[in-house]
Amino acid sequence: MSESENSLIHTLMLGMQRLSSLVYLNLLWLLGVLAGGIILGIGPATLSLCAVLREQIWNQRDIEVSSFFFKEYKRVWKESNRFIFLFYGIYLFLWIDFWAIIRFAPSIFIVFAFFTVLIFLVTCYYFLFYEVLNRPFWTKLKNSLLLPWLFPAQSLGIIITAGGFLLLLNQFPVVSVLFSVSAPFSVFFYMLRKKYWRNFRSIT
Repeated sequence: MSESENSLIHTLMLGMQRLSSLVYLNLLWLLGVLAGGIILGIGPATLSLCAVLREQIWNQRDIEVSSFFFKEYKRVWKESNRFIFLFYGIYLFLWIDFWAIIRFAPSIFIVFAFFTVLIFLVTCYYFLFYEVLNRPFWTKLKNSLLLPWLFPAQSLGIIITAGGFLLLLNQFPVVSVLFSVSAPFSVFFYMLRKKYWRNFRSIT
């Protein structure tokens, strides 16, 4: 077998290994969500998933994924459920506003869409930088509001990635079980890896 064939096989095996690890992590996330009765499970499950990816991608550490995930899940349970209802309330408000605007004021839909995307980015950055933003909740939220402007290219990448996954989920619902959260968040972490410390120091 030639060196190029060995290299191709190694690349394929590495790719399959990464895909399988994302599937496993996504299943852990779903288990965490269900363990919290969905409403109380989304916050700690998402923070735990981000903690795993942060260690793997930003800190480049080999960890035992399941034990690390559930250790984080227990650690952040109370704290995450103190703030997650604020996010629920915001997104419920956006959902109600969406239908009201579509019906009564379609001319301002562009403004609504802009603020919806901004809130989505703030939410993503809050979870991505949760452990790094070692501050009280409102300070973390304020700093998360600044991050989309510090990382404009990455913010655009997050929007495109999220949109792509939504289209994929619409066409292939089974993907939601395998990759719905782990895959897009892993892309987000990779996109932010190079500029992470240099730009982040300016707001801490």
